[in-house]
Order: sequence, then structure tokens, then C-alpha cells
Amino acid sequence: MVKRRVIGPTAWLVGGAGLFIGAVAAWLVSQGNPGNMGLCIACFWRDITGYFVGSATNQAAVAYIRPEIIGIILGALGAALVTREFKPRGGSSPLLRFVLGFVFMSSALVFLGCTVRAWVRLGGGDLNAIWGVLGIIAGVIAGIFVLKSGYNLGRAKSLAKPFGWIIPVIAVVLLVLALVTEYGTKPEWATLTVANGRAVIPGEVVVVPEGNGLKVVKPADATVVDGAVVAADGTVLADAEKVAATKPMPGGKRAVLWISLLAGLAIGIVAQRSRFCSIGGIRDAILVRRFDLLFGVVGLVVGATVVNLIFGQYNLGFEGQPVAHTDILGNFAAMVIAALSAVMLGGCPLRQMIMGSEGDADGAVAVIGMIAGAAFTHWFGLASSPAGLTDKAWPSLAAMAVVLAVIALLKRTRTA
Repeated sequence: MVKRRVIGPTAWLVGGAGLFIGAVAAWLVSQGNPGNMGLCIACFWRDITGYFVGSATNQAAVAYIRPEIIGIILGALGAALVTREFKPRGGSSPLLRFVLGFVFMSSALVFLGCTVRAWVRLGGGDLNAIWGVLGIIAGVIAGIFVLKSGYNLGRAKSLAKPFGWIIPVIAVVLLVLALVTEYGTKPEWATLTVANGRAVIPGEVVVVPEGNGLKVVKPADATVVDGAVVAADGTVLADAEKVAATKPMPGGKRAVLWISLLAGLAIGIVAQRSRFCSIGGIRDAILVRRFDLLFGVVGLVVGATVVNLIFGQYNLGFEGQPVAHTDILGNFAAMVIAALSAVMLGGCPLRQMIMGSEGDADGAVAVIGMIAGAAFTHWFGLASSPAGLTDKAWPSLAAMAVVLAVIALLKRTRTA
């Protein structure tokens, strides 16, 4: 009897890829990205959709075309073209894939992060991510039961070439918009206030984050005194209360465009060549006792941890974590739903993006579903905040669980 190998020859490749992706994610934080959010597919698509549709709370800080997304797609596209792995295909249950992508994104934003960021947060010392990771494992186990029950979305087939370019075209459009509107800019926001009885024109007083404080960019001779913006002649241009009120959320921080773009390109190439998947590793380890992809998840945490320690960004604990909340049950339940929908899709959101970049229309439809879910969640205020879950979160999660159950029953092709 031949003993099956549980660790294949690709394990070290995937592990190295995870190490690289985790390290780059942590490095992006040192370059200006939000803490523990150097890489988050859910958060980044949320910001992109916020750029176009705004949000229920007009959070301009999370309305930005994230270059990392563009880079990941174009990097994976380039790698696929060079290796001749770009093949237009798909057509299996597109509507259900759209819905699954929608559900994934909506639940991930309740947790405040995708299944990739859950591990990145853990690598930054955020212990709240433990509940999310446990939710991922529970969701994958639930997904395995669904798979064993006969769940199947059908086989992909060859498609006309235009269908393979859906996601790359979206990336190119976003790149053009980013270059036109964001090139060379840094995170900044204008104080919308009244100074000395007159209205200050939006943009007349501009401040940017600097360390733990603020730096005045405009007017050039103004400074920050006790939280207020004060002109050289002592005139208060914006009082402390108004400045504090216009301070952006942590999620609004970002690295310079070209740094984010290059980092995304590198991640896209590495993810495409290694087949990295934050869900597939756990699924394969439990379902078929194969641990190759799991090495990628372990590498991701190790890479993020090491780089965070190097840059002094590692903060072990539950309280005061960036872009995170401490609701244990909410973190767990949201990731159960997200992981289950990812298993039913066949891979994590990063994997769906890579597939879409390789010409897979099924992956593209899933990504479009994620975009729609991000826009819906953004506009209707379903996403959590560092303060915790919204009052709409639990009804939304319950509804999503019902939707997943219905899809699992609809696509059950045989008796277990």
C-alpha cells in the first residue's frame, strides 16, 4: 500500500509565498497603510466602492481607489500571460457565484476584514483576530459538510476571449482614475468649519497626519496649537473641536500610490504562481489531509509578525487595535459566514481575484458580487466600526446564513 504524501513538493513554494505576502502587508503599514491593514481584499474594495457611491455616513476617509487591488490584478494577469495560463473560461452558476461573493463581502465587513486580513491582524498582535480565525475554521468545517452533501456549482467551460478580460479591464479603468485623481497625493482632509464668523472654504485649511499628531499643509504658515489650526498672526482658522471632528478614520490612511501599486503587482505575481489561498489551506488540511496550501497561511502570519516586530508595529492585546472591534461573538459569527461562502465559491477573495485575472469568468463574477456587496454595505451602514457592530449586523448575518443554506440545497447534486 502506497502511503499518501500529506506534504507535497509545492508546500515550500506556497509557504514562501505566504511569508512574502505577509511581509509585504506589514511593510505597507510602515509606508502609511492602516495598522494591520496592509492587505485586505474586503476593506480595499469597500474603499473603492466608497469612492464611487459614497456611504451612509459620508466617510470620505474610506472612499479611495486602493492601488493594491489594481496591482494584484495586473500582476496576476501578467504572470498568467507569460506562463500561458490565461484561459477564458467559466459559465457555471454565475448568479449564485455573484450572490456568494456578495455574502462574503457583507459578512467580512462585519468582522472588519477578509479571510486574509484575519491572519494579517493576528500577525500584528491583534488578539481579537483569534475569534475570527476560529470562525474561519468553523466556517470551513461547515463548508466541508456542504461539499460532502453533494454541493457542486458545475463545471467551467471555454468562453469567448472578451469574457476573460472582465477583471483586467476593471483594473485598467481603476488605474486610469487613480493616476488622474490620486497620483502624488498624500492622505489629507480639509476642515469644514467657521472661523472668525466666516465660512472656511473646503480645502482652504488642510492637515495631514504626522506621527501621533497633525501637520498643517495649507495655509503654509499655519500651525497646530492645542489641536486647533492657528495662522501666523494668531488667528484661529479652525478650532480643536472642528479639527477633531474632521479627522479621518484609521481606515483612511494609505501609502503613496506607486508604493501600493508596486506592492500589489508583487503580491499578484506571487499569488498567481503559488496558488495561495487563505481558505483552501484549511479546507485541504481537513478534507483530504493535504497541507501544502496551509503552509501559505502559516507563512503569512510569520511574515507579518516578523516585519511588524522589525518596524515596531507589533501590538499584542485586545484593546486599542487598529480598524478592529472587540465583539467576540460578532467576530466569530461574521467569519463563519465569510469562510462558508468562500468554501462554496471554491476559494478566498484573493484567490477569486487571481482566477478572474487568469481569464476565469466564474472568479470575475464572484469579484463583481463582492464589489456589489461592498457598495451595499458601505451605503447602508452595515459594516462594523472600531466601536462595534451596528444594530443591523445580526439580522444581516442571519439572513446571509439562510441564503447560504438555500444555495447549498439548490446545488446538491447527490445524496451524501
